[in-house]
Amino acid sequence: MKNPIAVHTDEDYEQAQQRVAELNAAPDSREKDRELEALAEAMLAFELRRDEAQE
Repeated sequence: MKNPIAVHTDEDYEQAQQRVAELNAAPDSREKDRELEALAEAMLAFELRRDEAQE
């Protein structure tokens, strides 16, 4: 993971979900854990923004 992870669109969100699935199939490592954490934070931020926009 060299670049920050950002989720701005539904397409980004789907790509993030696919990356999570890829990482879950990969062997455990510190880099994997860091990327999974960054993905989770980015996805959560997107979900919160989307929910606020719907209210």
